[in-house]
Amino acid sequence: MTTLKVTIDNKKNARLLTKVLQNMKFVKKIEEEDNVIAKQYESLDELFNGIGVGDVFNEINEPVEWQKKIRDDW
Repeated sequence: MTTLKVTIDNKKNARLLTKVLQNMKFVKKIEEEDNVIAKQYESLDELFNGIGVGDVFNEINEPVEWQKKIRDDW
């Protein structure tokens, strides 16, 4: 037996390759390696893409006072 390790650029392509490999009779085992950093990046990407323009600081009524308070906390 020979082991082959492949790195795929995104999950969609990884799923596609997995389906192709599953249909090959000579492929005996397919393992997926969980990449924690990639999962964190995807979570942050979804979070940032879900924020609309102007929605980040929309609850701040007095920006100057808010900045002063933040500086005082240091």
